[in-house]
Amino acid sequence: MIIKRVLIIMLALLWVISFIQIFSVPPYIGDIFEIYKSGYFKELERNMYIITDSFLHIKTMTKPEYAWIYLDDLQKRSGISIAVYDAQGNLIKAPGMSEIVNNTEIMNVCNDIKPQAQFTVSGRLYQGIIPVYRKSECNFCHQPSQKPLLGVITYAIPFDGYIYYTSERIILFTIITFAISIMLFVVIRWNPYKDIKELFDKK
Repeated sequence: MIIKRVLIIMLALLWVISFIQIFSVPPYIGDIFEIYKSGYFKELERNMYIITDSFLHIKTMTKPEYAWIYLDDLQKRSGISIAVYDAQGNLIKAPGMSEIVNNTEIMNVCNDIKPQAQFTVSGRLYQGIIPVYRKSECNFCHQPSQKPLLGVITYAIPFDGYIYYTSERIILFTIITFAISIMLFVVIRWNPYKDIKELFDKK
C-alpha cells in the first residue's frame, strides 16, 4: 500500500501542477523557451524569413537603396528592429555605407563554417540572426567569392507572451491533465493485495 500511496501523491501533485498551468500563471512563454518552443515563436521566425526574402528580392530586382527604405518603413510601422551586416560583421546602414561594430554574436555566426540561423529570447524581445547566402544573381552587385555567406540580417521583435495562453497552452496542458487523470484513476483502482492473494490462491 505504501507504493500505491506514493504513486497517488505523486500523480496528484502532477495533476495539480498541470491543471494550474492551463491558466495564465508562470512560467511564461519566454521562460520555457529552452525546453519548449511555442508555435507563436515559429510564426515570428517565419515572418523574419519572409522579410529577408522580400529585402533580397527588392535589392536584386530594383535599386539596392529601395531595400533599405523597405526595412526602414517596416521598422517604423511594426516597431521591430532590423539590421544588415556583411560577412565581416560590419553594419550596413545603406548601400556603400558601412560601420565597424563589435558584435560577438554576429561575428560568431559569420565565422562559423556552416552558419545557421539563431533565435533567442531577451526580455520581451524575440531576436533572430539569419544568414544570407550567395546566389547567382548576387554576383551582379557583389564581387565573386568562394565564401557562400554574404552577411546576416538581425531582428528584434517585441512579443506578447499571453498569446501563448489563448490556445496552445490550454490545449497542451488540458491533454496532459487528462492523461494524468486516467493514470490517477487506474492507480486508485489498483489493489496490489488482491493480485498477491490471487497469486497464492493459485499455488
